[in-house]
Amino acid sequence: MIRFMLLCATLCCLLSATTADIGYFWHVTDFHWDFSYWTDQLSCNGMNISQPGLFGNQWCDAPWRLVQETITGIQSLKSDVDFMLWTGDTVPHVDSGHLSTDLNKELVRNITELMKSTFPTMPIYATFGNHDYHPKHVFPPYNNEIYNATYLIWKSWINDTSQDANFLKGGYYTVLTASGIRIVAMNSNMYYVKDTATVNLEDPADQFAWLDSVLTNASTNNEKVILTGHVPPGFTTPRAVRWMTEAFNKKFIEIVLRHSSVIVAMHFGHEHHDSYRLFYNQEGTAVVSLFLAPSVTPWRFQLADGEIEPPHNPGARLVKYDRQTGKQLDIQQYYADLNKANADKKLIWSLGYNATDLYGIQDITPKSMGNLLDKMTSATNKDFKAYVNWYNTNANTSDKFPCDDACFKKMTCGVRHLDEDSFSKCLTAVSGSVSLLTFSVYSVFYAMLFVAIYKLFN
Repeated sequence: MIRFMLLCATLCCLLSATTADIGYFWHVTDFHWDFSYWTDQLSCNGMNISQPGLFGNQWCDAPWRLVQETITGIQSLKSDVDFMLWTGDTVPHVDSGHLSTDLNKELVRNITELMKSTFPTMPIYATFGNHDYHPKHVFPPYNNEIYNATYLIWKSWINDTSQDANFLKGGYYTVLTASGIRIVAMNSNMYYVKDTATVNLEDPADQFAWLDSVLTNASTNNEKVILTGHVPPGFTTPRAVRWMTEAFNKKFIEIVLRHSSVIVAMHFGHEHHDSYRLFYNQEGTAVVSLFLAPSVTPWRFQLADGEIEPPHNPGARLVKYDRQTGKQLDIQQYYADLNKANADKKLIWSLGYNATDLYGIQDITPKSMGNLLDKMTSATNKDFKAYVNWYNTNANTSDKFPCDDACFKKMTCGVRHLDEDSFSKCLTAVSGSVSLLTFSVYSVFYAMLFVAIYKLFN
């Protein structure tokens, strides 16, 4: 009987493997093309780069050569993909005084044209980044020149006139892929803490109400959804910074959890790092995975308190999925060793890792990613070390990302807790457990000391 059951299980697995309809899509984000790289170096953190590399410098945003060889490079790696997600931030980290509405439109148009000429038949589902508006960060909840101009060059990808009003009002839209997976492309920049045009609104451009309706209809129509955008919910770690206002962050999380049964994954950008987050339901089960892809730009943060993050390499991501169910199966993360590329005057995109191989997991579903998080028990744990080694897309170079016990607390709390209250409680609970341990050690020490003194005098 046991042999029969094992045989049936094996046949079921083989049948499932042979009937899966495997597809792939690219995810690229945060090009931040610095049009001044060879002249004024406006994005270079105030540094005077006397010998800028051909493909970029890790103090600066991307020169055109890096942008170009990212798009043509991934086409050479794998061209037979179903679609691409492009999650914004084309414009460099430059003061608004050096930018304009016309210049921002031109930067987006140039990269759009390169993508169309490189992938002429492939749909690309693009979203805005917070730097793509002028002035930066301040995306308005109403029609404007940038929404209008961008829709004209992206509408052939969207290819659905029913989305005209949504995009022209708020820069968001939804489409069905050829295999029936629904893409929900959000303008999450309107929830950014620096967007002064929306901070006092409950539902900028009615995007939350629209999102709730789209996901409700997807459930009714038995559709599966990939949710994509730029600014993500939750906290970037180890800095412990929340990108969205607290109210917008909370609302976003509520909608995602309410419709978790139809959302197969979320793919966002903005942070420039390779990381992920999980949405947990009230029963403590991971139900939605949020993947954050590393940036193309090698530019690194230089924080106001003087902290400088380690350098990082350009990245591009290939996602493997089941076309029929939308199930996310694997991530193939590619990177370019920038120092070597500049030295050799040749950029090579290399496979950094397959997620299933790197972490020893079956797939990248919420269950598997939750199991991975559960395995990350300390800063020295091999799975956690693998995770942080790729945080800056640098695992095969000397610039590893340092992460001590305090960093470990923030990183793991950030994966599991996306809202303000639970994230803060997680940090406090972890710190509290350490304090309790310290108290216990001191208690034992003083008890032993008391016994020793008692015996000495009696």
